[in-house]
Amino acid sequence: MKRSQLIKVLATHPYKIYQAKDGRWVTNVVDEEFPEKRRRIAKQTREDLEEALYVFYVGEDKKKMNDRMTLQDIYPDWLEYKELHTSASSTTLRIDSDWKRFYKDTKIAKMPLRRLTKVVLDEWVHSMIKQYEMDKTMYYNFSGIIRQCLDSAVDKEIINENNFRKVRVDGRRMFKKKKKKSSESQVYSKEELKGLMELAWKDYYERTKVYQLAPLAVMMPFETSVRIGEVCVLRYEDIDGPYLHVRRMLRRDCRQVVDHTKGGHEDRVVILTSDARNIIDKCRERQLELGVESDGYIFSVDGNYCSYGAIADLYRKYCDKLGIQMKSSHKSRKTFISTLQSYHFDRSIEDERVLKMEEALKLEDD
Repeated sequence: MKRSQLIKVLATHPYKIYQAKDGRWVTNVVDEEFPEKRRRIAKQTREDLEEALYVFYVGEDKKKMNDRMTLQDIYPDWLEYKELHTSASSTTLRIDSDWKRFYKDTKIAKMPLRRLTKVVLDEWVHSMIKQYEMDKTMYYNFSGIIRQCLDSAVDKEIINENNFRKVRVDGRRMFKKKKKKSSESQVYSKEELKGLMELAWKDYYERTKVYQLAPLAVMMPFETSVRIGEVCVLRYEDIDGPYLHVRRMLRRDCRQVVDHTKGGHEDRVVILTSDARNIIDKCRERQLELGVESDGYIFSVDGNYCSYGAIADLYRKYCDKLGIQMKSSHKSRKTFISTLQSYHFDRSIEDERVLKMEEALKLEDD
């Protein structure tokens, strides 16, 4: 009876059934709440998709259907929901990578959600922590998937409660301890910074780079704490007297310029030191000399934003030449913050604020 009904369902189903690039089988049905719209259905196998269509058209008991739902069933829809709520494709790529590493085709992913009791989940999660020797960060990313998937299942009334939220992990005993990094590996010393600046200025004057202003871009985070992705797309219009407004960033995962900074935050304002202003002036000079349009980008000589990779490569090159441990652009921001650790933003006049910044960032000893 069911087979004959399924054949009839498939024969009359008006939408295409196809296999997507990610391997899932996909089709559409009329949205039950909004008949003028379509609702997408995606399943891991064609058999599972046909079963979902049978349930939709024939109306199998909802409880029986919910009794069979697994983590593997609800994950694709939850991931799509997650994509709608973030502008960073790197986030969903990281989540899907963790899914494939920790969940895909595992016993826990195929077990009906209603059988995921606190005891089952507690034993599973502690075994996973030991198996993968998880630290706090790895556990946070790993556990976020099942926690949020089960929250979604509660919202859809597939299960009554999320038992994973009852599981308790003693991080002090369970998580692998990260070896504390030495302070020397986290910031540039005065001597290292002075050497890096000399190499950057040398590259700028000798015009050895395709991205001629990349050496100047390397120096900018040391003066402003601005991230590389933000430096790449700084524009002259962002300058407001002694201040620089950081309004946008370059997403290196997809090379897209977005009108917000990391984490979706709004503009932030940083003080421009005399050295930072000198770097910007040198950019203007080179652009005028070359007779090129920068399209407003400070570190551009071709109308496009400066390459993220070109700047990052210079950090590696300069560290190699100086014979020091590789320190990324993130360490330049840490150096800035460390240098100004005794500096506090106060209510003194603007010139005095800038003067304090200048004094704090001096490389030469008094």
